[in-house]
Amino acid sequence: MAIVLKPKKSETASSVPTTSDLAVGEICMNVVDRKIYTRKSDNSIVVVGSHVDASVGGDVTGTVSNIQIAANTVGITELNVSDGSAGQYLTTDGSGTLSFATDSTNVSGTSLGGVLGGTVGNATIDANAVGVTELNVSDGTNGQVLKTNGSGTLSFTTITPGVTEATATSKAVTMAIALG
Repeated sequence: MAIVLKPKKSETASSVPTTSDLAVGEICMNVVDRKIYTRKSDNSIVVVGSHVDASVGGDVTGTVSNIQIAANTVGITELNVSDGSAGQYLTTDGSGTLSFATDSTNVSGTSLGGVLGGTVGNATIDANAVGVTELNVSDGTNGQVLKTNGSGTLSFTTITPGVTEATATSKAVTMAIALG
C-alpha cells in the first residue's frame, strides 16, 4: 500500500512559515511562490527548493533560470575595489583583480618627429619638408607651375601667355600672376 505524504502548504503569495509552523526537518510548500521551506536545527527557516520560473527581485531581475543584474545597481562596493579618481577607468590584471587606472592614451602633449614639428595636439609641418613626393604628383619641367583641377588632383602646367611668374620671397612660394 502506498504512503501519502502531505506537507504543509500555503497558497498566499510571499507567505513564509515561521518556527512555530514547522518542526525541525518538516517541510512546507508555498504553491503560489513555488517554494519549499524547512526548519533547520538552529531554528532558521530556509528555502530548500524553488521553481526556476520564480521571479527574482532586489538588485537582480528576471527569473531564477534567467537572472540579470538590474540597471544601476553595481557600484564600487559590489565590485570590491577602492574608488579611483575622476577621469580614471576600471581595468583588470587578467587574474580577477580590478583597479582604477589613468588614461595613458592622452598623447596630445607628445613631441613629434620626422617632417612634423610641435606636439600631437598642435602639429605643424616643418619648413621645406613638403616636396613633389609628399604632394603625390609627378614632377614637372623647369618653369612649370602647380595647378589643381578643383577636385583634388594636382599637376604641373606651363604658364600660358599673358601670365608671368613672380616669387614671393617671404613665403618662398612661386605664384602665377595674370597681367592685364
